[in-house]
Amino acid sequence: MSSISSATAQRARPFRIGPLWPTDTKSIVGSVLLAVCFSINMQITERLDTLTGSLIAPVTGVPIANWLGFMFINLWFPVAVIFFGMTGALIVANFNPILAVLTATHALAWSFFFLNMCWSVPNCLVFRHFLQREEEISMGRFIGLCAVGQLIASIGFSVLMLIVFPGAAWWAYVIIPLWNFVMVVPGGALGYWFFNSVRRSGVLE
Repeated sequence: MSSISSATAQRARPFRIGPLWPTDTKSIVGSVLLAVCFSINMQITERLDTLTGSLIAPVTGVPIANWLGFMFINLWFPVAVIFFGMTGALIVANFNPILAVLTATHALAWSFFFLNMCWSVPNCLVFRHFLQREEEISMGRFIGLCAVGQLIASIGFSVLMLIVFPGAAWWAYVIIPLWNFVMVVPGGALGYWFFNSVRRSGVLE
């Protein structure tokens, strides 16, 4: 009985936020490992996004779709910014774009440096502000916090489309970024499950 109570208390223990700019080896290595996992994930999804973008191009006037990227960003980035602060935010945000540019996985691969940091930097500050109060985080609240960076990145994506593809149907600049933003719901649900799995395992603490 005591072991069950202890396990329950461990799960209920408020998460304690670390420093904003951790420089210890564990934080850097952990951030790089998350960046590698995210990049492997994106090597698949960016190609699928390119395929779906090509399929909708005759309708929208532009061969751009990035909905899977906007979904899975909510799986890897929250864990990076929560456990490793701004160090994790910058490493995970900028590692994959290098590979995306080198392997030409997406027409806007060069813009991923900017779009990823539109998510990771503000959400690092948002998660940190909330978790400093040592309150438990629910799935709905987790998704809501992820939505802050998702909104900024989606707007950034729309602006990039206007600059790079100015001849598209007007609604494409609204519908595609809106669809990217909606992906915070399934992505945030996956991210919440992953965050709690990592938290319970204690592997990053």
